[in-house]
Amino acid sequence: MQCTNHLKQLALALHNYHDTFGVFPAISYDHEVNGGDENRHASWSWGTCILPQIEQSNAYDILAPSHPDRLHEAVNKADKLRVLQTPISSWRCPSDVGPELNSHLTINNGSGNQAQDVQIATANYLGVNHSGDIGRTTKNAAVNGIFVAGTNVAQNRRMVCRLRDVLDGTSNTAMVGERAWMLGGVELGAGLVFGHTGNEDIEDSHNYKDGFIAVVGAGKTHINMNDTCGTGCDDRDGRQGFSSLHPGGAQFAFADGSVHFLNENIDDDFGGPVDTTYERILSCNDGQVTGNY
Repeated sequence: MQCTNHLKQLALALHNYHDTFGVFPAISYDHEVNGGDENRHASWSWGTCILPQIEQSNAYDILAPSHPDRLHEAVNKADKLRVLQTPISSWRCPSDVGPELNSHLTINNGSGNQAQDVQIATANYLGVNHSGDIGRTTKNAAVNGIFVAGTNVAQNRRMVCRLRDVLDGTSNTAMVGERAWMLGGVELGAGLVFGHTGNEDIEDSHNYKDGFIAVVGAGKTHINMNDTCGTGCDDRDGRQGFSSLHPGGAQFAFADGSVHFLNENIDDDFGGPVDTTYERILSCNDGQVTGNY
């Protein structure tokens, strides 16, 4: 019940953010003068954006994201680091066993040296980015989840998602889902509240520890899949999926604010065309009937 309430709170916060700004927050934002970069600088995520909407205005004011500090600069300042390392209970599933500070997904201090990474607060709730691999909107293709990239790196465009873009209907579209810290003895790493290091989709070169994977998930893997095989299995890696310690599945907040438990045996086929129940739920604009779940 407490996990359900946490997800409802996040869904309400996202809607309140939309009421204020006319859009949902993006995956994350990188505020370099000339756009984003592909190195190990760190970006503020959607979790930071909605702090005022979850009664964390004081934390938001101290962090003052990008005014002027980017995340990798903020971890070098004692007052901001204290906030970044303070757990927020509404971001944690009470059933999860993960540590308060995330040692799997870390934030670089701007040096680019992984040995100087900093641990910040763990999150169990991640935005829905895509029915297949975690990705960003490019000039050639678009992800189909509610959380799109807000960073214009390489040849990408800054994108936004509005309620009007949820063409399949808010009651048919998942917005936020769970990820466990550890499942079946395998460390999946859960997620982070405030942001991520690097601006790459998954960043397998750092063993799935950099990039958007820290704040969003996708449907390339089955629910509660704990394989950690990276590119060796075509990125069907549990560290980019959704999971929980709830028996038999995981909970998701939908775009209408409701929370649903999705069975780990839900119809799914590892990404590709949107043609299964799970993929239709994660996609906001496939135009298909979701079906029973």
